Amino acid sequence: MRAGVGFSERTGADNAVRDAFERAEAGSGHPALSFVFTTDAYEPTAVWQAVRGLAGTAPFVGFQCGGVLTGKGVLDRGIGVATISGDLDVATALGTGLDVDPWSVGQSAGRSLVERGPGGGLVVVLPDDFTSGSYAATRSLYSRMGPDFRYVGGGSGDSLKFLRTCQFTEASLEQNAVAVAVVGGCEAGTAIGHGWQPHGEPLVITQAQGKRVFEIDGRPAFRVYCQHLGIEIPRESFRRYSMVNPFGFADISGNYVIRDARAVNDDDSLDFVTEVPANAVAVLMRGEVADLVETAADVAARATAEVRSPSLALVFDCVSRYLLMGDEFGRELKALTSGVGVDVPLLGALSFGEIGSFKDVPLFHNKTVAVAVLGNA
Repeated sequence: MRAGVGFSERTGADNAVRDAFERAEAGSGHPALSFVFTTDAYEPTAVWQAVRGLAGTAPFVGFQCGGVLTGKGVLDRGIGVATISGDLDVATALGTGLDVDPWSVGQSAGRSLVERGPGGGLVVVLPDDFTSGSYAATRSLYSRMGPDFRYVGGGSGDSLKFLRTCQFTEASLEQNAVAVAVVGGCEAGTAIGHGWQPHGEPLVITQAQGKRVFEIDGRPAFRVYCQHLGIEIPRESFRRYSMVNPFGFADISGNYVIRDARAVNDDDSLDFVTEVPANAVAVLMRGEVADLVETAADVAARATAEVRSPSLALVFDCVSRYLLMGDEFGRELKALTSGVGVDVPLLGALSFGEIGSFKDVPLFHNKTVAVAVLGNA
């Protein structure tokens, strides 16, 4: 397997896509599969048309994200491309209608990939996180494809306008969809982590629907949140506090899945980035930048250790980590590149939710970093 990565900040989708592809193909040759991450600085249809023109008959998968990660920094406006070639078994799928019937979307995408793709390998999942259904679609996809695959991915978004985003394969460009690719015929390593630690007493989500939590412990969610932090939070300042005090939901092994509350409503309900189930038990979490950075290094190293000859790293790092760390986010990028090796090409995205598994079953996470490494078998 050969791999290459290219980035461009040129004006105009045609120019930027061509520039990034040329740089990537210098390392891989003509690709068997391409990964394309774009910011909302470019018109999505123009990006898709340019990629289709350059990829030819080869499949590709991509999405719009909050920023493109390179080994040297974050592109707030730019396009990143990773290309892989060799004796690979690849397939893509694009499921639409995520907000209507996410379970059927996941089943359909999984069925298509099982029928046309390899019997094992890496599955890259890129759902629209501006709608509901990402969590259900991820579970559904896994239920159809099963444990013989490794899973990684992230939710698509924009530059925090929360207006629209897109997902695409060679088949088409869509909104309210999930784009998926599977890669077989090579080694794949994955890992996920966040660095957040629990504090305080458990909380029971007593009333919730989709991404909105109405009650915690039988009382208005915002009131309970303030009580557990021990302060009266001005509504206009809620995001400043919730950014550093997300919710954590423990699994049976003691790993915490993070859920990020992003807004408070007039009825004291809380809106979350990702669906929160009713009757779940949560705890508030805290994190220091040093712990987040250390975890990112560990995630990268664990994913890389599963591959004998690493050729490409794909990184999905939550946009809220970037916002939280500010100027110190460079430390996290350095930790990631050091963890996979400075000579390994790396393409990453600031994602709106991350997909990965602590053990076998992939879940949808917030404020987390997920890494996949591909290499020769």
